[in-house]
Amino acid sequence: MRRLIVFGCCLIGLMLAMLLPLRSAWAAAEVVPGSGNESLAQAVEALSNSDSTQYALFVAYPGENRAVYSYHSTQMRSASMIKVFILGTAMEKIRDGKLSLYQNLILHSYDKVGGAGVLAGYASGTEFTLDTIMRLMITESDNTATNMMIDLLGMDEINAYIKRQGYKDTILQRKMMDSQAVAAGRENYTSVNDLGDFFVKLYHRNCVSPELDDVMLGYLEGQTDTECFPAALPGVMICHKTGELYGLYDDGGIVYQPGRHFIIVGMTENYSSRGRAIAILRQMAIAAANH
Repeated sequence: MRRLIVFGCCLIGLMLAMLLPLRSAWAAAEVVPGSGNESLAQAVEALSNSDSTQYALFVAYPGENRAVYSYHSTQMRSASMIKVFILGTAMEKIRDGKLSLYQNLILHSYDKVGGAGVLAGYASGTEFTLDTIMRLMITESDNTATNMMIDLLGMDEINAYIKRQGYKDTILQRKMMDSQAVAAGRENYTSVNDLGDFFVKLYHRNCVSPELDDVMLGYLEGQTDTECFPAALPGVMICHKTGELYGLYDDGGIVYQPGRHFIIVGMTENYSSRGRAIAILRQMAIAAANH
């Protein structure tokens, strides 16, 4: 619609685009022959093509001489997946002596928001250690805890960490449950590649420091949302984070499958149904475990 004389053509094009699955605009995932991912790619693409939901997937096998598999990685709404980058920022400051795991934070009434979490149910004025606040941000995906962390660190500082670490598709632009920010067009974004890179660094204990990486892994192991990847791979230790908003469900982390560890991140957008999206993500996890 750059010029008035083509307004009608642009409008028609826009209407046609809305009628097509959004993933049709994405380039097909390319798999290099000999990468070791050919059979995985076939399985993932068949699963993705069976549904109108937009799927993106990242899989890496750190113990194998094998290329990373990335399927349709693009900038997508992050939901609660953004919280791992907030965690990384805080851990860097702890490493550098600017914060302490055991310093106290006070819960104020203005901190409390709805959605996921338990912290809003505590009395205003209650003190919690930073360790507890960060643990709740991950294990319960606590939105109140997350907003306390954003206030403590500063949004600019979190985005500086994201940029410094090379996460090209990730940006924090609003606090949790801020509907006014969403209405104004300020959303949080990331991608399966950025999340996958974060978890690969964490797996190798070179995300922040070996000691603090172990603390983060402990939080992620305690994730209480086990509906997706843990349900697909029962009995397997998984250190992961999930995210959910209307129209999307995400899961990602490190799978410590006996004999074969792997990193997997699955993101969705505009799902056909919540149950269908989770079921396909589960099948993708099984494919990653077996191919």
